[in-house]
Amino acid sequence: MDPSLSPHYSLKEAISPWTAHALSFIFTTSYVGSLYLSQHLTRSRPNSPAITRRASSSHSAEAPGDSGAAKNDNGTVSASAPGIPPTSVSDADGISALEQPVSGPPVGSRDHPETIKRRMKAVTLSTLLSLSGVCFAVHNISSSAPGSFRITLWPPPPAASTTALNLLGLRLPASFSIWQYGLAPILMIGPLVAMYMDDDLPLIGGRRFGEGCLQKIQRTWREASLIELRNYVVGPVTEELVFRSTILSVSILGGLPYRSLIFGTPLWFGIAHAHHALEVYRKNGSTSSAAVQAILTDSSLDTVFQLTYTTLFGWFASYLYLRTGSVIPPLLSHVFCNIMGIYFPSRAATRTPIRRIFVWGSYIAGIIGFVYGVKRL
Repeated sequence: MDPSLSPHYSLKEAISPWTAHALSFIFTTSYVGSLYLSQHLTRSRPNSPAITRRASSSHSAEAPGDSGAAKNDNGTVSASAPGIPPTSVSDADGISALEQPVSGPPVGSRDHPETIKRRMKAVTLSTLLSLSGVCFAVHNISSSAPGSFRITLWPPPPAASTTALNLLGLRLPASFSIWQYGLAPILMIGPLVAMYMDDDLPLIGGRRFGEGCLQKIQRTWREASLIELRNYVVGPVTEELVFRSTILSVSILGGLPYRSLIFGTPLWFGIAHAHHALEVYRKNGSTSSAAVQAILTDSSLDTVFQLTYTTLFGWFASYLYLRTGSVIPPLLSHVFCNIMGIYFPSRAATRTPIRRIFVWGSYIAGIIGFVYGVKRL
């Protein structure tokens, strides 16, 4: 463990392990609960008025879901129902948002712009409260006599503030090592090779005719939507601050053993992602048959897979956090993994059967390099 994470002698086992688990439960339920409370406690905005957008001559076919739209004599499309804001500035074909037919995710879905905005605000507030809770606890434990707990609000002792920031990993690693930031890319060597063969590399893959890498990156930036902001910025930042910084901080204060910090605390991270089964239950009408679908159908297998994947990543991120004493390396690894997604070797080998050995070899090389890097960290 990085020395900066070792609490001062007055803070060692300052709280009991049960208290640490209770606080971890509170931080987790606060984060997940805020996602759903934001849907009910935030006042809905009035429906936007009917809008008019230009119809593209090269896309004259009616888009799905636009059966209620009528084309005027001047070549515009008038929406007969309140429009849903687009989720990106422009579409994949380079047509501006004003030229798009009125379409988008259904109101109330997790990808609807209003839902994304509310949830991002909610998890940000929940994260700040959790961070404040850890700082408050460290502050008061530090200012109390041994065996007592005295509540003081202000001013915080400088030593307590430094201890809290160190425990939360809100600093750069004390020393730089390529392994701190390179382990996730090394593990993803296989998917990177497969995506390169498919011309589907993130940010630079899928270029249009005559478009260079820089132009593709610029277009990707222009087309970035609230979904990308949620998946690649707000989601990773808030999740790492809650499930790494705050939960590991209280677990260290609770005197949990090193192995429990690595393999036990990530279970909160995995459980937090199991709420997608609840999404399936609500999506199918919140009935008894919907509960069966959420538990026994393919969606449940997706939930189990996501629970397993997030727990495994949590092991890696917790180890990275404890070894570096900083939340930045696991945060950047989280962003990278979100961008990459899941790309199985069997899928890549099927798409390029001639290079099957090379594809499988790159996956194996990535795993070997990752294990080697973990030992060198």
